[in-house]
Amino acid sequence: MLNKKLLIVAPSNYAKSTQMLVDEAKKVFSTVELVPINDISLKLDEKTWSMIYKDTNLAEFDYCLPRIDAKRALHGYHVIRFMDHLGIDKPYSAETILMAHNKFETLEQMKKAGVPIPTTYTAGSVTAAKDILKRMDYPVVIKVVDGFGGRGVVMVEDFESAQSVVETMKILKKEIIIEEFVGSGGEDIRAFIVGGEVVAGMKRKAKTGDFRSNLFSGGKATHFTVTGEFKDVALKAAAAAGSDIIAIDMVDSPDGPKVIEVNINPGIKGIQKVTNINVAGRIIEFIAKRLEK
Repeated sequence: MLNKKLLIVAPSNYAKSTQMLVDEAKKVFSTVELVPINDISLKLDEKTWSMIYKDTNLAEFDYCLPRIDAKRALHGYHVIRFMDHLGIDKPYSAETILMAHNKFETLEQMKKAGVPIPTTYTAGSVTAAKDILKRMDYPVVIKVVDGFGGRGVVMVEDFESAQSVVETMKILKKEIIIEEFVGSGGEDIRAFIVGGEVVAGMKRKAKTGDFRSNLFSGGKATHFTVTGEFKDVALKAAAAAGSDIIAIDMVDSPDGPKVIEVNINPGIKGIQKVTNINVAGRIIEFIAKRLEK
């Protein structure tokens, strides 16, 4: 048993993946605390930085494992940034939260690091978006920038359908990206990376009549050994994102693998079932080794 304190912050409606991490952590750490992120209070005064949950002083923890989803990204950003002042170790910086929960900023970061990505546009008006759509080959993919689990993603086959989607998104005040469709037969590859190492991989295929391969959207998955170009691209993307614990989603193209999304709050249940690899255990093992140094 390692005499260290592990803090796990997550939405209050704890997912199965979060509970799996808690169960593995209790085998290793002397103290494990699971805290709803929205119930964390931050306090500033002239002398101290205070981070409190009920009567617990969270500044006493050695490491924080965040499970921050898109809905809680802004508060999560403040909480994780606050930990810098308290000296609490964690798998990524606060800036990574904002980047990972905005699809355009994600691809911008990948581009900056030389990671291959699909051609992608964003625009601030319907007129500008329509001008982009007139120049593109079809089909194209339109996504809301803060979508997750396959939500807010649509493939359109022609300009008329595309402009209708764009107009609707603007009425709903949703920021969007417009992305070239990389023909992959509704398949993508997910590489799960922990501490700069690919610990598991799976190929996901969309259900019939859909092109979204997410398990959340009803897609099916099989074990996939991430090697060669896929491994190189995934590791480069993880480094560009600045996260020790991350899932990288890629599609195959005639030019090789391209990164379409990164996920700093990836599900664990599905990939463990498909691969029979204890991903939760590998995450906790990585944290323990980091704290032992």
